[in-house]
Amino acid sequence: MSATVTLSQRLGSAINLLAVLSVTLGCAMLPSLACSYIDQSPDLMGFSVSVVLLISMGSLFYLVTRRGAKGIHIGAREGFLLVAIGWLASGLIGALPFYLYPHLAPVSLCTDLTLMGTNSPPLVGADFCSFTHAAFESISGFTTTGATIITDGLWGEPGLTPDGRVGLPRGILLWRAATQYLGGMGLIVLGVAVFPLLGVGGMQLFRAEVPGPETDKLAPRIGETAKLLWRVYLLLSAVMFCLLLVGGVSIFESICHTFTTMATAGFSTRAESIAGFNSAYVEWVIIVFMVIAGTNFALHFAAIRGRFKLYGKDPEWWAYIITIFVATILVSTAIFGMPGTTSVEGAVRTGAFQVVSIMTTTGYASTDYEQWNHLALLGLMGLMFVGGMAGSTSGGFKVVRHLLIFRTWTRELFYLVHPRGIRPIRLAHRVVPPPVIRAVTAFAGAYFTILALGTIFFVIDGQDLLTAFTCSTSSLGNIGPGLGAIGPYDNYAGLSMSAKWVSAFLMLLGRLELFTLLVLFSPSFWRR
Repeated sequence: MSATVTLSQRLGSAINLLAVLSVTLGCAMLPSLACSYIDQSPDLMGFSVSVVLLISMGSLFYLVTRRGAKGIHIGAREGFLLVAIGWLASGLIGALPFYLYPHLAPVSLCTDLTLMGTNSPPLVGADFCSFTHAAFESISGFTTTGATIITDGLWGEPGLTPDGRVGLPRGILLWRAATQYLGGMGLIVLGVAVFPLLGVGGMQLFRAEVPGPETDKLAPRIGETAKLLWRVYLLLSAVMFCLLLVGGVSIFESICHTFTTMATAGFSTRAESIAGFNSAYVEWVIIVFMVIAGTNFALHFAAIRGRFKLYGKDPEWWAYIITIFVATILVSTAIFGMPGTTSVEGAVRTGAFQVVSIMTTTGYASTDYEQWNHLALLGLMGLMFVGGMAGSTSGGFKVVRHLLIFRTWTRELFYLVHPRGIRPIRLAHRVVPPPVIRAVTAFAGAYFTILALGTIFFVIDGQDLLTAFTCSTSSLGNIGPGLGAIGPYDNYAGLSMSAKWVSAFLMLLGRLELFTLLVLFSPSFWRR
């Protein structure tokens, strides 16, 4: 923004954008509201109030601030600030249906919870009586982490818990999946497709949101780029949805798992995650689409236009595929002969599923991998630090950063032998600019420092070392499940309230690539 822009104009512009976000999320809740209405489920009032409140208040604030925000230029600083505020606001706004569901149910689940004896079964939906729990679930959804606080209510079979009680309503489960689907490609990227209506530019927002060390535009205008990305996203989602239907999955659960697979997010309707379907076909379909979702969407866009050769020309794609292939062989060999993996196909499928799920930060489970031997678990822990490709919906460290760091190492070895030599770092036959190498090095230092600090905090908070380490790793890497008390069939409900907020903060840090959020804590950011 120019120096002549007043503080009130800046504030009005921020409120205007948040108002659009509020209306967008309110509209995104309409399918969940429809499910609640059709089922006449206890979350109906919670969704009704949320939708009316968000759309009406958002529309009001948009109209009030529209004139002042029109034509105001968004600079780099404002772009970072709005992205951070937008993601935090999304997490808090998205928590409304979760929080209101038990409080506004025909018979308050939270009131009844205090009247029940200690030996009574937990009430389905009572997990969301705490706003901290509701916000945690929402932030985990929008950041595509997949960590959950739900201890009871996920389905054993459609509509019912594993012990035969009525499970969580379809509206709540669909909203969980929708938060991840929206977060997968990024709410801000979605927003820049409509920001021209506000008269503001979106390149700074896009650069702050899209993962990876560099951002390449697919089209001359950022709004067109956002639209192209979403078209690819929707097309691939439609294909996956149809394949799940062919496999006998219901329409509702096909939608939910398409949403959470394409977002590499991991929320499932089932208490046992993907293992609950007991279908090799479903597992293979999800494996394929986790790999696709962990790939740079710019490559998918090129492939749709007939340029398939670009996959083979991309060194990051080769590193990504080779890592998955080698890790699958090693893990499958390590678990061969264990229950459920006595056949070669079963071992390969189970190994590939967990390798791809962890590496792409999806976080699904097809088995309780905590029962595996130490070698296999060590392999999965190593994959938590890999991540998918830059420009994908995956979180984590990203494969391209590992490539650049490796080539930086080899260059330093070259310089030891040839002190006067010149050896630029190249990627895809292009010289990588020094600022990108500097940024990757800084990111690596910050990533592992924050990971260590998070581990220390969770240990002080009372978690064992394995739980603390994987909780910090999974939160920062947007993976979801870890080991110990937060294993694939466990949840984060056992963390203290403060630990849940720290975990949610780590999720936001990881989703926004650290510096987008950390820069706000720099005094120089706030100076003119």
